[in-house]
Amino acid sequence: MNNLDSEKLEKDHLLSGKGYLFQIDFLKAAMIFLVIFDHFVAWSIKSEIAASLWERISIPIFLVIIGFNMGLSFQREGASTLKELYSWKYFKKKIFRYLVPFLILYAASTFIGLFMYGFDPEAMYYGQFYPEHGPINYFIGYLPFWGPGNWFLPVIFGSILLLPLLYWVFTKSKILALVSCFVIEFIMQVITFFLIGDITSWEELHIYNIIVTSVVFNLSGIGLGMWFSFGYKLTSKRNAFMWILFPISLIYIIFYQFFDLRIEIDGTRFLMGDYHFLFIPYSAFLVLLALQFIPNKSNLRISKGIKSISRATYHILLTQILGFGMITAWWGTHYGMDLPFNPFDIIDLILLWILFIGFGTLWYKIDLLKNLPRRILYYINFFVVFPCLLFLSFWMQGLWIPLPLIVIILYALAALMIHYVIKEPLPTKVLSVWTLLIFISFILMVLQIELLSASLHWILNVPIGIYIVFAVLYTGYYYK
Repeated sequence: MNNLDSEKLEKDHLLSGKGYLFQIDFLKAAMIFLVIFDHFVAWSIKSEIAASLWERISIPIFLVIIGFNMGLSFQREGASTLKELYSWKYFKKKIFRYLVPFLILYAASTFIGLFMYGFDPEAMYYGQFYPEHGPINYFIGYLPFWGPGNWFLPVIFGSILLLPLLYWVFTKSKILALVSCFVIEFIMQVITFFLIGDITSWEELHIYNIIVTSVVFNLSGIGLGMWFSFGYKLTSKRNAFMWILFPISLIYIIFYQFFDLRIEIDGTRFLMGDYHFLFIPYSAFLVLLALQFIPNKSNLRISKGIKSISRATYHILLTQILGFGMITAWWGTHYGMDLPFNPFDIIDLILLWILFIGFGTLWYKIDLLKNLPRRILYYINFFVVFPCLLFLSFWMQGLWIPLPLIVIILYALAALMIHYVIKEPLPTKVLSVWTLLIFISFILMVLQIELLSASLHWILNVPIGIYIVFAVLYTGYYYK
C-alpha cells in the first residue's frame, strides 16, 4: 500500500464514528493523575526526580490534545468558513461544556472559601489570592477562592475563541499555520521579556499572569495537536520534522533538568516557564507514539474507567481546584509531600486521587442529565458532600466533629450503598427531601462554627433531628 493510500485510510478512521480514540482517552486519564501529583508534591522533591521528563508533560500533552480534538471535531462537522466555524451551535456546546460548570464552581467555591475565612472577604483575598494574584486577574477566569490549576482555565476559555480561526488558517495552509503558531508564541516570549523582564513587583507578576495564561502564549502545543489531526502516522513524511524537533527538545529538557540550563540575556531569563516551544515537541512526540502504538479501541475491563476519567478531565480539574483550595486555606499550602520525605504522604496522595477523580467524574455525569430538577439536586449533593469530606479530614485531627457534619457523612455513606448495592436511583421527590436534609445540616454547621459557642451547638442540632424524623416518615409513606 502506498503512502497516499495509508494517509487516506488514516484520515477515514479519524473522521469515522464519534471520533473517540482510546489512545487519547488513555493519555488524558494518565495526565490528570499527573496534574494532581504536581499540585501535591513540592518542588523540593520534584526537582530530585527528573520531573521535567515525565511529570511536567501533563500540561503540554493536554495542549496538544486540545488542538488534536478540535481539529478532528471541525473536520467531522465539515465546517470550512469562519461563519460556519463560529456558529451558535459551537458556542452553545462550549458554554454548557465549560462555562456553566465554571460559574457553578465560582459560586460554590466562593461561599466555601468565605466560610473557611470566617466570612471575611479581605481575609480570603490576602490569605488565598494575593500577592501572587491581583484584582486584575479576576477578569481572566481566576477564582476568588484560588486553587492550583486555576491558571489553565483562561487557556481553555481562550482556546474556545481562537481555535475556529486557527483551524480556518490550517485549511488554507497547514505548514504556514503551524509555523505561525511557533512564531506567535516566540513573539509572546519576546514581548514578555521586554515588557516585564525580571519581575520586581507584585503588579508585574499580576500582568505576567495575564500573559502566560493567554492561549497565544501556549500556541505551539495546540498547533501541533491540530497538525496531527490531519494525520498522525509517525512514519508519514508530513510528520518527519518531529524526528528533528524531538531530540532537540529532549536535549534541552535534559540540560534544563540536570544542569540548570536557563536561557538568559544580560542576566534576565528570556524563556519563561517550562511549557514553551522548546519543551512542547518532546511531549508532542510522546502523543504521536501513543497514537501509533496504543490501540484505537480497547475491550479491557479497565478501559471503561479510563474512558470515564478521560471524558471528565475538565470537571476533575475544577474539582481539584476546589479541593486544593480548601487544603491551602486550612494548611497554608497545597503541597502535602515535601522534604523530609514521609512515606505516609503517599497514602494522602492516593486518597486525593480517589477523591478528586471520583467526584470530578461524578460531576461530569451529573452534567449529562437531561432532567434539570434532578441535576440541581445532585449539584447540591455534590457541593455539600465533597467539601464536607475534606472538612472531616481537617476536623478529625482536632478530635472534634460537629453533629451536622456527621449527618452529612452518614447520608453520603447511605447514598453509596444505594448506588452500588440497591442500584436504583431515588425518586425525585424522595431525593429532594433528603437533599434538603443535608443542605439544612450544612447551613446549621456553618452557623454553629461562625455564631455559637460550643455549649450552645445543641440548639441547632434539634431542627436536624426533627427533620430526620420527617424525612424517614415521608420516605416510608412514599414507598408504602
